[in-house]
Amino acid sequence: GGVGKSVIACTTSIYLAEKGFKTLIVTTDPTSHLQNIFGQEINYEPTAVSGQKNLFAARLDQKKTFEEYKERIINHLLEKFKNTSMPINVEATKKKIEEDLRSPCAQEMAAFEKFMSFFEITDYDIVIIDTAPTGHTLRLLELPTAWKGFIDIGTLTKQTSSETSKKYARIIETMRNPKKSTFVFVLFPEYTPIIEAFRASQELNKQAGIKTGLVAINFILPDNAGKNYFFNNRRKQQSKYLKEIKKRFKTPLISVPFLEQEPQGIDTLKKLGENIFGEKK
Repeated sequence: GGVGKSVIACTTSIYLAEKGFKTLIVTTDPTSHLQNIFGQEINYEPTAVSGQKNLFAARLDQKKTFEEYKERIINHLLEKFKNTSMPINVEATKKKIEEDLRSPCAQEMAAFEKFMSFFEITDYDIVIIDTAPTGHTLRLLELPTAWKGFIDIGTLTKQTSSETSKKYARIIETMRNPKKSTFVFVLFPEYTPIIEAFRASQELNKQAGIKTGLVAINFILPDNAGKNYFFNNRRKQQSKYLKEIKKRFKTPLISVPFLEQEPQGIDTLKKLGENIFGEKK
């Protein structure tokens, strides 16, 4: 949290859209500030980013996601019951299903299913998922490790387990395939963020077989900033931690400079993208 994930995700999305790729950026972080970065309202459904030909943005609304999940489960099961000879009291059955779905597990599964749906979108060339902080994201990906325990919410919803499990298997393979997806950790060159990201990277590989594809190092002090005792020492400290990052992460690295002001607005992010990805004009 607080390392600049959203800024770098938005910068990357603009860069790719400028290159001609139809790009969707989605945030799963309930505290995300995409609307401040882009300077416009970001809705549940994908919305065109103002002034950008190929860029769209959306946000995950947990309440709306859960309502959609609940409606899908109820309709799915009622339809199954209708196709049997067993007599059914529709209202009583709906009430029973709704009771089963009141558990925190059901809300987590709703969020996870919505997360999975982003991997099945075919209307865009590239989908960038701006996730919540490390712990929340690992928790999200952790759900299928005890799959039955999480998706068999009561006796009624067990009938949906097989279909969801197959969908997860397809998506996890996509996430493991470096030709189809890249998992990026964002950190800054200090001890705690490095250790947290490294442990999370190891856990992600151990838990789901997903290898870290890229590490973005944020808040790098420019060489020409602050020629004094304080900044010289900070640069020495950063240099030490940059070596530590290279030692721990056997992946490509990108450096993101420490800026004078928080980057907001399309023009600022375009310039940052040119800086990050080596296309300075």
